[in-house]
Amino acid sequence: MTGRPPKREWWGSIRRGARWIYKKRLPDDHDTLHSGLLPAGFSAEHLGPNDYYYWDDFWGVAGLQAAARLAGFLSDEKVSKDFLREAEAFSHAIDRSISKASERLGRKAIPASPYRRLDAGAIGSLAIGYPLQICRPDDPRLLDTVDFLLSNCFVDGGFFQDMTHSGINAYLTLHVAQVLLRAGDPRYFELMILVADLASPTGQWPEAIHPGTRGGCMGDGQHVWAAAELVLMIRNCFVREEGNHLILASGIPQQWLSGGDTLFFGPAPTSFGTVSLSIEPRRNKILISWQGAWHTPPPCIEVKIPGFDPVIADPDKDSIELNRVDAL
Repeated sequence: MTGRPPKREWWGSIRRGARWIYKKRLPDDHDTLHSGLLPAGFSAEHLGPNDYYYWDDFWGVAGLQAAARLAGFLSDEKVSKDFLREAEAFSHAIDRSISKASERLGRKAIPASPYRRLDAGAIGSLAIGYPLQICRPDDPRLLDTVDFLLSNCFVDGGFFQDMTHSGINAYLTLHVAQVLLRAGDPRYFELMILVADLASPTGQWPEAIHPGTRGGCMGDGQHVWAAAELVLMIRNCFVREEGNHLILASGIPQQWLSGGDTLFFGPAPTSFGTVSLSIEPRRNKILISWQGAWHTPPPCIEVKIPGFDPVIADPDKDSIELNRVDAL
C-alpha cells in the first residue's frame, strides 16, 4: 500500500518465515489426500477439530508469494525465484488434493479439509478467492463452494456457522459477498445490506448473532473484524485490485445511483497508490473520474459499473463516460 520496500532489518524475519512455511509441508511422495499439505492443526477456531485445513495451505501459498514480492523489492532475485518455485510446488499439491477430494464428494466445491464432508467449515476455503486472490474470480471450485454454502449454511439471509460460533456471522457472510463481487454476481449486494441491517444501535456487530434475538451469542460484543470487513466491502465496491489491474466501481448498485447524487470515495490506499474517485449519474449515462498518486506508472484501469458497458480506460485520461446497457 505504501510502495516502499520493507526495512532491511526485517528481511531476516521475512525470509525465515517463508522458509518455515515450505519446510513445514508434508512430503509430496506419498499417495494420500494430505500429501504435500501443511500438517494437521486446529487452524481457525470456526473450522472445527484438528485436521488438514485448506485454509492454512492457502495462506501458506500467499505467504510465500508475498515473501517473493518483498525479496524483489530488496533486489534479492535468487531468493524471490526460490520462494515463487516453492509457492508453485505447494499450489500443485493443494490442487491435487482438492481434485481427489472432489472425486470423493462428487462435486467441485472445496471442503474444509480433504477428509471432511461439505459443511459450514467450507467457509474457510473461500480464502483462495477472498482475500488471497490466488485463483481466478470464476474458478468453478470457488463458485461451487459458494453455491453449497448459500444453499445449506445460511439462516435468515446470513451465513450461520454451526461450529463453535453457533450463530449468524457478519464477517464470514461478507467473505461470501466479496467472492460474489469479484465474480460479478449481483447477489453480493443483498448480503452486504443484510450485514448492515444486523448492526447494533451503536453500529457494531457481535462475533456471532443469535438468529432469534439478533443479539450476540458468542465472542466479542463489538467485533473489530466484522467492522473491518464492512469497511473493506464498501471499499471494494468502489475500488479494488485484481492482479495488475485496478477495478473501479464494480460494486456500485443501481440503488446508489437512482437519486442522481454524485458519489465520492477516497482518498483510498491501493497497492498501486492512493486513489480518489467520483461517480456522477447522468441521463442514460454516467461519468466516472479519478485521481491517483501512483507508486509506479499508472496501472491498467477497468471501469465496471453494473448496468453500464465495462471499459478499459485510456491511460492518458482520468475520466470516462459510460452508456447504460439498456439505453443502447
